[in-house]
Amino acid sequence: MTRIIARLHDGLGNQLFIYAAARAIAEARGDELLLDTYSGFARDRKYGATSQLEHFAVKAPVAPLALSYPLPFGRHIRDLQVSISRQLPLKHRFVIREADFDAVMAGSPLRSPVRLEGYWQSERYFASIADKIKDELRVVSPLSQRSREIADVMANSEAVCLHARQMLGAHHDFSAPATTPQTSFSYYEEAVARLVQRVPNPTFFCFSDNVAWLREHWNFPYPVHFVDHNRGDRSYEDFALMCLCRHFIIGTSTFSWWGAWLARNPGKIVIAPENRGRVRWGSEDDLLPKRWDVLKV
Repeated sequence: MTRIIARLHDGLGNQLFIYAAARAIAEARGDELLLDTYSGFARDRKYGATSQLEHFAVKAPVAPLALSYPLPFGRHIRDLQVSISRQLPLKHRFVIREADFDAVMAGSPLRSPVRLEGYWQSERYFASIADKIKDELRVVSPLSQRSREIADVMANSEAVCLHARQMLGAHHDFSAPATTPQTSFSYYEEAVARLVQRVPNPTFFCFSDNVAWLREHWNFPYPVHFVDHNRGDRSYEDFALMCLCRHFIIGTSTFSWWGAWLARNPGKIVIAPENRGRVRWGSEDDLLPKRWDVLKV
């Protein structure tokens, strides 16, 4: 049995893509999956991200430190293994990437342990176990009193999640002012106009890393709640609340992508900004499922 070690990194949305792909690969092959929750965050001074999968019903243990890339030389070892793996046959590689997916799923021999690297930002990587992923990516940590109150309001309304992500030092454009949105408010104006034609009596629940920007621009005649009490290592609470909504207007963010994908409402409407142009916000051309409504921005 091969041990597959998935290195988690970046924000929660990216962590979930990595986990889902790794879980699907391990399931298809009958291999063991371990999560490296250390290497991707040990030097993360840019975003201050941490692993948050402990708040979910995931089915994989954390890899021991000896199987991660510990300081001070771990990053150099990882870079060397990634570079060498490009020159090796698949069965001898230290690292597998998205381009190896089909061969790996078909049962190609792999060394053990082998590491999963990349972003894996497409549902095709875990379509084979979609129902299991939806079950495992449930937040199981208890929510705060305020979050529970909002959840109750959501349960008794036609709840629409609206998510806006700001730059705030994101890797797309460090020169941009901190309040510059990745997507202009005109996108949200068009998205709201489209959604309310199909959803009667909507109540909007707005999430953002800059809720003040949404408050300033909000000019719609519909009930709205600005969810601004969860920050930092409590962001999984925002995620849990998103998943309770019935419909979605998402931003250029894998965080709200997952909220929309995991929501259980079979008739949900999801509106998303086009995955190209000024901001390319995914590593895959099919990041946005064809069943979602995509608006040009």
